[in-house]
Amino acid sequence: MPSITKPSFSEQVFWTSDLLALEGKQVTVVFTDGKALKGELTGIDTYEVFIKQANGLEVMVNKGAIKYLHPATVE
Repeated sequence: MPSITKPSFSEQVFWTSDLLALEGKQVTVVFTDGKALKGELTGIDTYEVFIKQANGLEVMVNKGAIKYLHPATVE
């Protein structure tokens, strides 16, 4: 089984600063299990991000559950 390492402080700072650049924009969040969630990035906390879906529901997502997050593509 591969070992899991905790991100360093500098990696955590870059993660947060990258998220701040996307705040208020449409994003796609892909979870560690492969499922995806699309919506507007409305907030960032130490351990969570907040996504507002198209139906108006705001969801709190734990950062540890995120595999990656990127700007949503325009369809």
